Amino acid sequence: MAISKAQFEAGSLSSCFKQGEWDPGLYGEYKRKLNDAEEIATTEAMLDHGLSLTRQFARGWSPFSPRSFSTSAPPKKLQRREPKGVAYYTNEEGKTSVLPPKMSSWYNMYVAHPQINSAKFHRRFRARFRMPYQSYEDLCDLVIEHVDEYFARWTPGKTDAVGNPCAPIELLVLTALRYLGRGWTFDDLSENTAISEEVIRLFFHQFIKFGAEVLFEKHVNEPRTASDLENHSHEYLVAGFPGAIGSMDATHISCERVSWKERQSHLSHKLPYTARSFNLTVNHRRRILSTTTGHPAIWNDKTLITFDDFAMDLKEGKILGDHVFELYEKDGEDSVKKVTYRGQMENTQDRNKNSWFGGG
Repeated sequence: MAISKAQFEAGSLSSCFKQGEWDPGLYGEYKRKLNDAEEIATTEAMLDHGLSLTRQFARGWSPFSPRSFSTSAPPKKLQRREPKGVAYYTNEEGKTSVLPPKMSSWYNMYVAHPQINSAKFHRRFRARFRMPYQSYEDLCDLVIEHVDEYFARWTPGKTDAVGNPCAPIELLVLTALRYLGRGWTFDDLSENTAISEEVIRLFFHQFIKFGAEVLFEKHVNEPRTASDLENHSHEYLVAGFPGAIGSMDATHISCERVSWKERQSHLSHKLPYTARSFNLTVNHRRRILSTTTGHPAIWNDKTLITFDDFAMDLKEGKILGDHVFELYEKDGEDSVKKVTYRGQMENTQDRNKNSWFGGG
């Protein structure tokens, strides 16, 4: 163990023992020597510091001089940080610059110069982004309509703290569609749009919130009256299922990072991964009419449907009471008759015979 100069000059605690026993008198003498040695060492240090200051004053140093606050090393030359960007390009003069999003391939193909007169372009766009190009344009208009509420950071024309324009919102919508439609990573999207991964990630979270609160209310509308069914039941009527209003089943959405205590309830015998289950009703054109919130994947259909407000309202006759349709029923052994039903429960000709969910 290292000791100070004062401790070295005063001796050690071993000198405080006499014939193997502790001697208070020798310990007092040791403490006196130690204090004297420390005082002398402090005085010498102060004298050395004063001598150093005297020499600096002699060379013209002043405590109020700007040089007194700087290090002895010469100041470093200020270096301008290289411009930060996702991608770079070299112009005709050989200068390398940051590639702006508006010069990316996606912006050129789908925003600035879309080949709207080409059937091939529309087929490819539909396959790549899971919706027609016209629907994409309508979606962009709807996003811009709610930009102040959900996407204020990407308001068209807005700039960041250093004056760089924000990422084009049309490109950001494309990144969200590709992420949902094909499962691309944010790095893949960044490579094709020249927008950073973090910006794409932040926008995607806002887009999901926008979809849950705006798009869901706009597009998922369960039929409540007979007039609402006119656009959904035609295919079932042609197929010989009068009265049917839709097809219902449960679907599973994979859910990673489930807490350990919830893992068992989110495992189904059908799936090798944890998931949430949703009970959906769709028409024959695959448009979603109603859906529940997510529930543990271990629940079966009989349990899940009890949490479906649309199905329960149908069963209890709270909705579609004005829906009238006809079904064929046996009248004896050889004859068949038409029976008129109203709503999803009531047989208008025989009140004792009920049929839940009508012909569906």
